Amino acid sequence: MDKDERKRGALEDRADAYAEWVAELRLRDGPLDLSEFDADPVVKLGHALRRLADGIARREEQLNKLFEVVHKVERGFLVEDVLNGIFESFAGVIPYDRMGCAFLADGGTRLSSFWARSNLGAQEIGKGYSQPMSGSSLEELFRTGEPRILNDLQSYLDARPESDSTRRIVAEGGQSSLSCPLFIDGRPLGVLFFTSREKNAYAKIHQTAFRQIAKDVATVIQKSRLFQDLLDSNQFLVRQAEQLKEVANRDALTGVLNRKAIMAALERKVQAAAVGGGAVGVIMVDVDRFKKINDAYGHVAGDAVLREFARRLTATLRQTDHLGRYGGEEFAIVICDTNWKQLKQIAERFRSTIAGTPFIVGDESRTLTASFGIALAPGGLESAEAVVAAADQALYAAKAGGRNRCVLA
Repeated sequence: MDKDERKRGALEDRADAYAEWVAELRLRDGPLDLSEFDADPVVKLGHALRRLADGIARREEQLNKLFEVVHKVERGFLVEDVLNGIFESFAGVIPYDRMGCAFLADGGTRLSSFWARSNLGAQEIGKGYSQPMSGSSLEELFRTGEPRILNDLQSYLDARPESDSTRRIVAEGGQSSLSCPLFIDGRPLGVLFFTSREKNAYAKIHQTAFRQIAKDVATVIQKSRLFQDLLDSNQFLVRQAEQLKEVANRDALTGVLNRKAIMAALERKVQAAAVGGGAVGVIMVDVDRFKKINDAYGHVAGDAVLREFARRLTATLRQTDHLGRYGGEEFAIVICDTNWKQLKQIAERFRSTIAGTPFIVGDESRTLTASFGIALAPGGLESAEAVVAAADQALYAAKAGGRNRCVLA
């Protein structure tokens, strides 16, 4: 053997060994069968390198897509956003026309559909659909931790006609599926379902590609679920705070705004009127001879009168107006965007609402009346206290003038 032959033989040996090494590197896509290529080891090496480049490109695409999904969670996207991102991002990596996500529920005894998106027919499995885990073929999925491929769903259904979920997927138009278990910290979390309208759509390469992706996706979903739980908790706390604030602003007896709240509302309206050039009116109302009701029928009957009094006033209010209990049997009404003529008409409507229908006082039916004092701001009245004081003076004038009447400040 001459020198050139020995050199070529050594090169071939190295090329052959390198090709085998490359085949083992195929990024978990399974071993590369080099027997399909030319026997020349250099040619085999070239094929192996091309396959390696393809594998690297696929894995890089997968990781880039996954990074986009993870980044969505870091920006505060919720579970549905993450799953929609997966559906849109991985379509070129793994073949599917439908994707679904289900989570274990009821202590792991049931698998409940959380989300689904499909380019097949009308969905037969929507959010809330659930199946018991006991006796399900998915139990094996969680036991092995490996993705499961069913490349002929119709044949699978023929062999297992009791499988309601398979029947529904076939009805949607699915022909093959890849089911990928999701785990978090070694605990089963749920399943990602990929469905294709084509038979034999999935191969081992899809299992291996998704084994790592599933791990990361499970973490992503868990983070977004925790974010969702946190958001839900925060929204609950906000609602609770709003309810507590509402309770704090309400008069316990009548349910209308209390004195502090009605004065705060009036102050906001007066300031807005001063800046915007509008006008806000205040009507102070007092139940006539209320002390006699308490003395004759007791405080329980008096409280019932005040509740009914407030109910009638509330029923007559416009949506933009406010009613509050100023103290005892005296109420304040804030009327927005008005003028003197309208204020007088509104006050007269309130007055007739009170006087026009008898009240039940104790066991008796009695006609009650009220007196009304009216003031308008700004008109030189630049604060809530000033306009209330003016309306109060007009109320005293209504009382002194014989009651059951409206007096302008």
